[in-house]
Amino acid sequence: MRRTGEENRRNILEVATRLFYTRGIRAVGMDTVIKECQVGNATVYRQFPTKDALAAAYVEGRADAWFERMRGTAGEHTDPRAKLIAVFEVLATDCAGTSYRGCPMLNTNTEFPEGQHPAHLAAVAHKQQIRDWFCSLAAGAGAGDPDQLAEELLIVLNGAYATAAVLDGGTYGQRALGLASRLIAGACPGT
Repeated sequence: MRRTGEENRRNILEVATRLFYTRGIRAVGMDTVIKECQVGNATVYRQFPTKDALAAAYVEGRADAWFERMRGTAGEHTDPRAKLIAVFEVLATDCAGTSYRGCPMLNTNTEFPEGQHPAHLAAVAHKQQIRDWFCSLAAGAGAGDPDQLAEELLIVLNGAYATAAVLDGGTYGQRALGLASRLIAGACPGT
């Protein structure tokens, strides 16, 4: 049965996402992606002309999924402070998972420190979007300095993601949740 172009694209991206996240982008060649997808070279290269294009699509897909999930979780709360804390509750759960291998954006930035690589640019854009979203949530929660709180929460988020990938993820995810909760409580007046 023939797949549509969109079905092929989804399949290739799903396979690449699994491989890139578990093994690293640089460690996975296009031949491995093609073999795992069980399609021909032309099918893969028609959807993603270069590995760089596939890497950027992987990062963008992970970033979009992160935001969809976090915004959905935050949206379950009416208290603006609870919206911020909810992000770190999800982080704590994610870091404790057995398949957790770090933040895809931080991992990508480590693999591609070159400032103009498309995957690097996508990772940086994602982190900037998180900071901006945190700032908006912090302002809604009444933080005296929303920019400062947003930056501090981003440091906690990234620190937890990086540390949990190396050490005990469950412990560091919970520590990040506690630290974020204290930062939010100190920066945002109670209602």
